[in-house]
Amino acid sequence: MESCWSCPQDEWSHGGQVSCWKKAVVYLFWSEPTSVVLIMLTLVGMALTASVTALYVRHIDTPIGKAAGGPIFYCHMASLLGSFASVFLFVGEPTGWKCKLRRPAFGVSFTLCLASILAKCVRILAAFTTPVGRPTRLQTSLYLIVLGILPALQCIICFLWLLLDPPGVRRSYPRKADYLIIECFNETGIGFSFSIGYLCALAFCCLTAAIKTHSLPKIFSDSQGISLMMVTFFAVWLSVMPALESGKERMVDMVAVVSILLSSYSGLAFLFFQRCYVMLFRPHHNTTEWIKKTTYAYCQKVASKASLSIQLEPSTATTGMSA
Repeated sequence: MESCWSCPQDEWSHGGQVSCWKKAVVYLFWSEPTSVVLIMLTLVGMALTASVTALYVRHIDTPIGKAAGGPIFYCHMASLLGSFASVFLFVGEPTGWKCKLRRPAFGVSFTLCLASILAKCVRILAAFTTPVGRPTRLQTSLYLIVLGILPALQCIICFLWLLLDPPGVRRSYPRKADYLIIECFNETGIGFSFSIGYLCALAFCCLTAAIKTHSLPKIFSDSQGISLMMVTFFAVWLSVMPALESGKERMVDMVAVVSILLSSYSGLAFLFFQRCYVMLFRPHHNTTEWIKKTTYAYCQKVASKASLSIQLEPSTATTGMSA
């Protein structure tokens, strides 16, 4: 031919050819082996969450079922289902609404999870650490305030993020490549930083509350499980932040999905699997008599410390007078 022309951006051709061909489209396909594995893990997580919920409902009249906190427990289970479900927004062809919703969906869901944990800790602390006398009305309803306000703040953060600096979808064309990439952009900007920073702040509050409830009876306190969950959360998200900033979209999506799955599974396994084991295989530990026994042992421990401090005060005063 006497003259040459360039192919359109979404087409390609070898040098000297007289035809152009459509470029292959690259994103996280549903049929990819990696996507299939991630989807299977998500479905297993959702099934386990539903199974744990059904088991607790079946044993709702037992001490473990009552100690779960009623509305707090159901909010926790709903938040885990929402966290697992947000994985589906990362798989398949990116669209404008997917790019806008997928990270905020996880942020709001996991905020509700952390708020449920913190609300339960607040409720337990109000019951066990209140001075002699009945708790005030504020103390008895504080957990409901925590459960309502904390997720609402995350919703406000995500709303402002989507309003002022929303993510979007775009097509990128690597130079001299026979493919194009459909990807989300602007997902790790300042809005995401505020959202994940808020989650980290809540996780730190949950860890602090878990430390405060460590000495309470084990039937009421989940301090060990909460601590393990928060350590997992910090380890996962702090380690993957450089990968999320790398700009390699397919890798970013896979890393984000793995992080979401690890966070959700930790919230399910560390807080509920041991209790489910007791309900299924140690039913004698899920009786009123056993709870009375453990609570009595805790009260004896507290009383011994209190009497020891009372005995020390007069002896100290006598020592001062004799001096």
